[in-house]
Amino acid sequence: MSYQLVDLKVGFTCNNNCIHCVVSDKRNEKDLSLEAIKKIIEDYIDQYNQINLTLTGGEITYREDYRQIMQFIKEKKNRGSIDFVDIQTNGRMLSHDKILEETLSVVDFYLIALHSNNSEIHDYITSCQSSFLETTAALAKLTSMINVKSIAIQTVISKKNYKGLKDVYKFVREQYGILECNITFPHPLGVAYDMEIIPTYHEIKEDVNDALKYCLENDMNPYLEALPYCVFEEKLRIYALEYYKKRNQNVVGYGGEKDGHIDYKIVNEEGYAKYDTCKKCSYDNCCLGVWKEYKQLYPLKDMYSMLSNNL
Repeated sequence: MSYQLVDLKVGFTCNNNCIHCVVSDKRNEKDLSLEAIKKIIEDYIDQYNQINLTLTGGEITYREDYRQIMQFIKEKKNRGSIDFVDIQTNGRMLSHDKILEETLSVVDFYLIALHSNNSEIHDYITSCQSSFLETTAALAKLTSMINVKSIAIQTVISKKNYKGLKDVYKFVREQYGILECNITFPHPLGVAYDMEIIPTYHEIKEDVNDALKYCLENDMNPYLEALPYCVFEEKLRIYALEYYKKRNQNVVGYGGEKDGHIDYKIVNEEGYAKYDTCKKCSYDNCCLGVWKEYKQLYPLKDMYSMLSNNL
């Protein structure tokens, strides 16, 4: 049976203040009320009959009505209207037993943001002291209570952390047994629209390849986000080609008061741009390119030169 994938942003309030935050310019938007969340979920169920639901924000676990949200979703799961729930979170609040307990009976999959295995670097990126300790405490508790196949780590690349990408995945594999990770190039929006934060693809390519190589050699399942084919070495490019080919882009959702209902396939198609030299690339027809804001930040970069260097 096929379920419609629905991504729901419940608001933009967060207990982190990440230097790469793509929704920082939406922090003034009022978070959805509990009743609004219920109505949006019910509307999607009415439209699609059965859904798989992704909960994100902001930071949903930081809400005072988090327990009520979980109870409502649990009722919908019990009725068969929601088949699968995954949560995108920084994990900090899951280090608290009561919050974790309310989550475990509802959420099927956890995507947890960890931006470095070094506490100082992670806390610098989140702009919150002790965030590393809380996130890793949550990982320790989660991995002792659920199957590690239900957990993935998301690392957003920035100028502060890209040299340690491989170390993050080595850390979570050896420390917690986690075998799934998201290697994510940031979307230069909000405070992230800054050359002091966003590295060039030329800067990160060696470390991205090292990280991907480590994952594949150690039976990890790496997801790739906004990393064009020219970043990868030839052998690793085969993995990237297969990964992007099979990725499901049939996702809809609610993106906040300003964006409203979103069809993410359309957003992805409209959100990317290419350099003139990309036309020379044999992957031009199947490559999305780079975020259009990246091209605005770095208008003179020649992506095609990376491809020839990686052959």
